[in-house]
Amino acid sequence: MTSTPARATGAPQDSNFTRNATGLVREVSMWDALIMNTLGMNVAVGSVLLLQQAPAIFPGGNLVLAVIIGTVIMAFTLLWVYSEFAAAMPRSGGDYVFVSRALHPFLGWLLSWSQGVWLIFFWIGFNAWFALVSAVPAAMRTIGSVTGGHGWISAANGLLAQHTFLGIHMQWYVFLFGTVLNVLFALLLIFGGRVYWRVQKWLFLLAGLAILIMVGLLIARGTSVGASWDSFAAKNGSLKYSQVIPAAQAAGFHGANASFSFSDTLLLLPWVFFVVGYAQGSAQIGGEVKRASRSQYFAMVGGVLINGLVLAVIVLLATHAVGSSWLRSVDYLAANAPDKLGLPGGLPPGINFISALMTHNVILLALLGIGFVIWALMGTPLSELQASRYMLAWGLDRSGPQALGRVNDKVHTPVVAIVFCTVTGELALLALINIPQASLLGALLAQIAAFILVSVAGIAFPYRLKDIWEAAGGRRILGVPAVVLAGAGGVICLGALLVLFIVNKSISTQFAVTAHLSVEFMLGVVAAGVLWYVGALLYNRRRGVNLNLTYKEIPPE
Repeated sequence: MTSTPARATGAPQDSNFTRNATGLVREVSMWDALIMNTLGMNVAVGSVLLLQQAPAIFPGGNLVLAVIIGTVIMAFTLLWVYSEFAAAMPRSGGDYVFVSRALHPFLGWLLSWSQGVWLIFFWIGFNAWFALVSAVPAAMRTIGSVTGGHGWISAANGLLAQHTFLGIHMQWYVFLFGTVLNVLFALLLIFGGRVYWRVQKWLFLLAGLAILIMVGLLIARGTSVGASWDSFAAKNGSLKYSQVIPAAQAAGFHGANASFSFSDTLLLLPWVFFVVGYAQGSAQIGGEVKRASRSQYFAMVGGVLINGLVLAVIVLLATHAVGSSWLRSVDYLAANAPDKLGLPGGLPPGINFISALMTHNVILLALLGIGFVIWALMGTPLSELQASRYMLAWGLDRSGPQALGRVNDKVHTPVVAIVFCTVTGELALLALINIPQASLLGALLAQIAAFILVSVAGIAFPYRLKDIWEAAGGRRILGVPAVVLAGAGGVICLGALLVLFIVNKSISTQFAVTAHLSVEFMLGVVAAGVLWYVGALLYNRRRGVNLNLTYKEIPPE
């Protein structure tokens, strides 16, 4: 049985929404929301990518300073805007509701359509695929290489091997395990309710433990990195620690001893944004967050500050342990001459790998590996949560299929939407396994454009929806609405970041944002969204429904 339409519960027959309540339950605590956003920011994978890629590309940049700048900017611009909106309008669909009510229905629809399609048709499948082709093999190969247990390396190779089944030649184990993971997460989201949030806490504890182990090893044994690396190199035929910098210089790298450059520091911000720019997940499930007026500020603004601090600590410890010159050089070799570096199995010299060299304890190595796999994988349920809430909001507004917006009365979840997301996630998983170009898709341009739109909506919020803004506290700084200042800052900073992604070839290549496939997919999504919106307007008009009246009201809780 599904949630009852508005007319069946005594609501007026001309109700602008398909029903007068979503059917969801407010069961997400402030800490659940914080953990959700922390997993979305993914400081573990983000720190690995930052330390593994950026130093060689912009060697004059100060990593810690870049993290501090990026964290403060994101916390008090974009995420402050999201927090003000989520506190004032705690509704499913988050930024779809904010932008469609504060700016224009078409802009809100296009934003949510773009974000939703990327989630539904790419990210849900991508997370399982990435975990199985990158995080899991890296963990196995690290344990095998450090301990000498070649069975781990064989298992990693077996996972990635292609086999023929039913006449189809592909990575069947990746597909099988990816499918199991997607289905298990879907079942948790459908039937879990409070159970899902308890499971999220336990998974987060394991993931957080991996961070603590890595930090602990860097603190306790950071001064012995060179000896640990040399011991590993002797067993696996890799370059010795002292040979890395000369080898990079011989391969053409001239930035090992680069002096400080503030411009290079600013050019590191895209990697920082990749972490601290993604704390808005709890806004999309706003209708389920308890005491949203307080919880959302803590979960988003507080979440960015906390995770930015963790990222800064990891970066500081890593650079102190190995030195900036060595870090830049090893990154250069890994990207440009991996054969000279000679790491077994193509292992990337990430900070998780370097930390693992400092212990031969299999339990610690396993916990480190499992934790990083969880970090890589948890994007799957987070993507399904956000995508299904977009569809629920569309269904309420009649801009999308009502079946996808129905909430089951027994389990209080949008079952049909979650099943749909799982099916599309499987299609994405198949595409990523069988079409090499699919992994090159980059969604960052579309996401930054969406965030700029939310920032613009923040500027308009106190003027277009004055009563709602004042009812939520109406915060001012020197007489100016705080959300206006935050929105203006967001437009400026995110606009500069967007330009940076487009014009800087090193950055655009690294993140694949201007690759032809990425641009074509992004423009195709926008075009499809325009057609859908026009179709929804015409379809509802024929049925006597004026969508413009719907968008003048705040959706039901």
